[in-house]
Amino acid sequence: MSNIIELSDSELKDSVEQLYNSFDNGYEFEEFLKLFLEKIGLEEVVVTQRSRDGGIDLTCTKLGINGLSNLDEVKYYVQAKCFNPSSTISIKDLRELRGVMPLNYKGIFITTAKFPSGAKEFAEEDKSRQIILIDGKTLIQQCISIGLGFNLKPVFDAKTLENLTLKKTTLNEIDEEINNYEMSISKKISLNDIRARILRIPSEIEKLIPNNQKQLTICVNGKNLTSNINADRTYLGTGIAQLYKNEGLIIENNVFVPKKAIWHYSKEKIDVEIKGENE
Repeated sequence: MSNIIELSDSELKDSVEQLYNSFDNGYEFEEFLKLFLEKIGLEEVVVTQRSRDGGIDLTCTKLGINGLSNLDEVKYYVQAKCFNPSSTISIKDLRELRGVMPLNYKGIFITTAKFPSGAKEFAEEDKSRQIILIDGKTLIQQCISIGLGFNLKPVFDAKTLENLTLKKTTLNEIDEEINNYEMSISKKISLNDIRARILRIPSEIEKLIPNNQKQLTICVNGKNLTSNINADRTYLGTGIAQLYKNEGLIIENNVFVPKKAIWHYSKEKIDVEIKGENE
């Protein structure tokens, strides 16, 4: 259930300042936005620095109806700017985001700063590459609504945010985590996936699998599994029924329990964690 709380202008301004000051660098802000985007219902959220992608900070996807098809799937490019709340984003920054967006993608520009007059009109003028604008105040209001980083008053709680983002104490620790995997992506295992006994491959990881590769070996919760890749390269099928039984997605009397799969990709291996949706 969403929290509906009205803040005064001064409280809202103070909250934006506190949010801005809670990040030591842009990387931490992007990791926070990864949680934010997942919380508002987007999937396959990737911080692109991990995959060495240029021009954008995150990518994510809004699935089609019940994940049945990718025909109405929406893909997003996300630009993140952790700027002083008193500063203003330029139209040039918005134009640069649109410049790297393929046709029929949508953009999301998220900042702790403000947008100039005319930004909304620019963001909506190209119907094939529209951009959603989220400034500092809007970001705070959305965080309150979804219960991310705030107590009920609401009072901004940096410790809560730190725990959520697993904030590292040194940049060396951040670098070490980045080097372990090129990317980490969370993807829901839906009821339809369980019924079909398939494990869907995140699209960003599928792009990195050679086109002639017919099987994929993954390490799921510490156990290796080799499974066939289907013809359109979107999911794994072999051995998935037993995997779901072992991991509690299929329990007695054929009851299905949706969970989430967190895919960790590196050139050496692919680790997959299967967890409860609230873990």
